[in-house]
Amino acid sequence: MSSTTYNITPGRFDRDLPIRSKPHFISSTNSTNATSLKSSPGSIFNMVIHNTHNGAGGGAAVAFRLYDKATAPNPAVDVPMIIIHIPSNSSKELNFTSGITFTNGIAYAITADDALLDATPVDLNGIQLYIGYM
Repeated sequence: MSSTTYNITPGRFDRDLPIRSKPHFISSTNSTNATSLKSSPGSIFNMVIHNTHNGAGGGAAVAFRLYDKATAPNPAVDVPMIIIHIPSNSSKELNFTSGITFTNGIAYAITADDALLDATPVDLNGIQLYIGYM
């Protein structure tokens, strides 16, 4: 099995923002990657999501889910604020000049299906994620 390197550089997008955001970068584990990014109010200013998740065969779309929550979400129970669909073998780069505001906290999960309360895990290293937040 060959390994691929993705050149997602944390901080690369910060120069276009009115404030300096904090970088968060992960490569997915074999789970829903439920994470509490910030346990207090905050904003997301940019994201890069790269999908190489294979699912059950030759490639699969994934759903990146954002939650207005101070703790790690339970994707099978918690309703996401936003669901971003990322097709197989593709990337999405999203920039929000004014930021997306979260009043309780910033949390996310990554699942292998688009259903509202899906909790299907993604592959190990199937998703590379960068988030610029405050």
